[in-house]
Amino acid sequence: MRLIAFIEYAAVIAGILGMIAGNFFGLSKGVQFGVFLLGAGIGLGGLEALATRRLCFRTSDDGYEAYAGAPAVIVGLMCLLIGAAVLLAAYLLSEGLWPRTVSYLTRRPGPLLGGAGAVVLGLGVLMVLNPTGRSGWAWRLLVYFPRASLGLLVTATGAALICLGIWESADPAAFQDFLRRMPRNFDWPVRL
Repeated sequence: MRLIAFIEYAAVIAGILGMIAGNFFGLSKGVQFGVFLLGAGIGLGGLEALATRRLCFRTSDDGYEAYAGAPAVIVGLMCLLIGAAVLLAAYLLSEGLWPRTVSYLTRRPGPLLGGAGAVVLGLGVLMVLNPTGRSGWAWRLLVYFPRASLGLLVTATGAALICLGIWESADPAAFQDFLRRMPRNFDWPVRL
């Protein structure tokens, strides 16, 4: 096993166990430290993928070679964004600013929409890419075409989320008016 992969996995697992133990034993600093370790492990994986242009969290040097290059950079950026968000959550928890931040983001969800849109956009682009390079007609018809079609839909969803986040940040009154005009049976995800 590669040392950097061991450190990434150890940080993520220790973070999850720290959050569980901190919550079970009522240790608020344990939960915060667990969140920090989780974010650090994910962020370290993202930095590794960006630096080496190879997929992060690989246990061996020759694993996932088909995903080297652009797919690894996309995964690295996604891991870096998620890791930074988790580290920010750990900081907010340790400073006691978590409830106020959640209240603000409930009223003004632009940054959440933009960040979620970036991750969803990355997932969609990964679905469209064909890293294995297979080119037989059966492969294209039965695997690549359905995956790429779904990937285009996911990519469009990510782009729409980013646009909604920008719109909410630029003109919150118009965005809130848009939400009020939405049919009530479709706005339940936005109200959460």
